[in-house]
Amino acid sequence: RTAAPFRAMDINAPVLLEPIEHTLAHAVAASRPPRSQTPDQGSSRPGVRIGLVCMMRDPPALRTWLRHYADTLRVERFYILADDSPGLVDALRRSPHASRIEASESSGEKRHYHRLKDRQAAHISEAIPRAREAGLTHLLHVDDDEIVYCHEGTPSLHAFLASHMAAEDLHMRNLEALAPPSAAGGDDTDPFASCYAFRHTPRDYCAYINGKSFGAVGVAGLAPAGPHHFCGGVGGGESVQVPVPPRVAVVLHYECCSFPRWRRKYAQLAASHSPADTDAVPFEFYRASIRLAAALVAARDANAEEAAVAEGLAH
Repeated sequence: RTAAPFRAMDINAPVLLEPIEHTLAHAVAASRPPRSQTPDQGSSRPGVRIGLVCMMRDPPALRTWLRHYADTLRVERFYILADDSPGLVDALRRSPHASRIEASESSGEKRHYHRLKDRQAAHISEAIPRAREAGLTHLLHVDDDEIVYCHEGTPSLHAFLASHMAAEDLHMRNLEALAPPSAAGGDDTDPFASCYAFRHTPRDYCAYINGKSFGAVGVAGLAPAGPHHFCGGVGGGESVQVPVPPRVAVVLHYECCSFPRWRRKYAQLAASHSPADTDAVPFEFYRASIRLAAALVAARDANAEEAAVAEGLAH
């Protein structure tokens, strides 16, 4: 099950329990009952051709992610950079969707919050002319822990994109997944199948609140404006940003939905961040996670050193 319709979850946190009026949850669900997030055969909007660009590192559920975007959103081309992830390019080439994937890889890059944004922008910039050459109309940038959910179904999204061919930044809002207790311990958990409750009030999010965008490939000068937006146009005019109605599409963000994944990610960030780097990260959850991961690594190393000394004394 991919990006399942929202269900109630009995925990004490701001989650999507009911589509309460004037909330993002209401904006998602108010228009009509949700349709199944399965492919609608023969119903895509003529003229809309979507590409997706993503920089991946240790994706949580690659098969589910690819299946959703290829079969449900009808993404025609994937431009994927495997970032210091041995074996990922081979996995992509073995995928049932391999004919749609253009994969490259990088190695030796330490995980770093601030440098990541620049590297993502460079990858998106490289993908834009390739998408244009392939005849695509729109390019979507998402991460490997994000699913675009279309409450009204894929045809509604395609119709919306078709009506905004000249807008360089078609911007979706994001919701944040809450992992159920059953998902917390396993490293092989598929968060897209196991999570079914979402924070929908941005002030309560742990991670980013900035949403993600489609860029209209036909716009002259299209370029990334960080990882969350596109910009473009020539002649000094203002960028055209069009909000995507939440009932049409939102981004579901599944940030570190298991403890092993959280520990691995933030231990890597702790190893590459100075205290000043950490202080400059804009989200408190990220800052606290980096500091806690650094403390856990330091405690592990101290215990290992003590054990080695004790073993030496015993001999």
